[in-house]
Amino acid sequence: MKSTFSFMTGNVLVLVVCRVILTMSQSLAHPYFSLYVLALGGTVREIGLITAVGGLAGLILFPLGGYVADMRGRVKLVGFSTFAWAASFIFLATAVNWQMVGVGLFVQQLTLFYMPAMNAIMADSIPRGVRGIGYATTMAIPSAVGIVIPYVGGVLIDRVFGGDIVPALHISYTISGVLAFAVAFIRLKWLRETMVTDNNERLKAQQVPSLIKESYLSIVETIKWFPKTLRTVATIQMITVLFVGIAGPYWVVRAKTVVGLSAYDWGVVLLAAGAFIIAMVIPMGRLIDKLGPRKMILSTALIPPIACLLFPFCTSFPQVLAVIMFLTIYNCVSSPAYSTLLVGHIPSNRRGRVFSLMGQGLAVTYGGVNMGAVLLFIPGTIGAAIGGFIYEMNNMLPWFILSAALVGCALFAAKFIRDPERA
Repeated sequence: MKSTFSFMTGNVLVLVVCRVILTMSQSLAHPYFSLYVLALGGTVREIGLITAVGGLAGLILFPLGGYVADMRGRVKLVGFSTFAWAASFIFLATAVNWQMVGVGLFVQQLTLFYMPAMNAIMADSIPRGVRGIGYATTMAIPSAVGIVIPYVGGVLIDRVFGGDIVPALHISYTISGVLAFAVAFIRLKWLRETMVTDNNERLKAQQVPSLIKESYLSIVETIKWFPKTLRTVATIQMITVLFVGIAGPYWVVRAKTVVGLSAYDWGVVLLAAGAFIIAMVIPMGRLIDKLGPRKMILSTALIPPIACLLFPFCTSFPQVLAVIMFLTIYNCVSSPAYSTLLVGHIPSNRRGRVFSLMGQGLAVTYGGVNMGAVLLFIPGTIGAAIGGFIYEMNNMLPWFILSAALVGCALFAAKFIRDPERA
């Protein structure tokens, strides 16, 4: 055990501790975001609109984050930007209408441009040969600690406030903001730089416009550098995010308004899924290191299209629970497997820029849309923008569309993805 988890020191330990705290904070409110928008006077169309606008906000500064991470260093960018991100919770914690929630999400996505730098630090800090279990562990530990938090959020809404979502979410987002400030302090104080550069000059405000221009110009050069497997993964990511954007924000909406689940019931579903992740993800990480990420990705590739095809036919709590648990099997494998695959193909001095374009890992989410990269913002925004209209037209159709798209992704992965010859 000591040898297996020897990577849990230094930056990896700091980032895992921060992820534990953020999992606790975000899991309290985020699973009920769509219901929050509805309670503040929005419709399913506004849920899609807010998600889409948030995606466009991320597109503005994300290339800058990746470029600065490779050219100027990573730790200060992560630390100071996390403080700005933490401040965005003020809008969400005090919202009195759905428009204010939209402003909060816009600011939040705008300030997340530190993510490529943080992903690069993690990639630099996990040694070759244990990346599968490394990424699996960084996923499992936060899930273990935060396993009951969505359930607590459901109890807060249904049992404490009698189903009144607005005051419950005001409290939840306030707690999230306080914890986010704590994470910003921890990252700035204890993370250690992994990118040594010759340019130690302090970044000045007047340099930012020129750096944004340089960062956008570097996108073309980085995409031209992509090896074939990275081009394939990027294509799969864009297709997945586009169609997850159509259905992602509406899992909880359909579960509540069509199936009849309460916020408490949805919290129980997420509690069970979290427990399943804890049980599954570390053994899956070991298998990724032993068999290679490609085999593991392909072995579970047909799970999400089947799960998405079944969800519209769910009529009870046990059926919804079974479908979410089935989909969780895929996410336990896909997230660490794709992360391991990407890191194995990307040299350290390019990781900031590549992660700004592609993000890290891949999952089929059942609560919102995980864009988090330049190449994913536009398809995610398009999917979110049209998802509400599709859901209003037919509340089963988003999952049928998503299922068909994921079958195509599975076939594409089987034909073109390859493990690196030498990670």
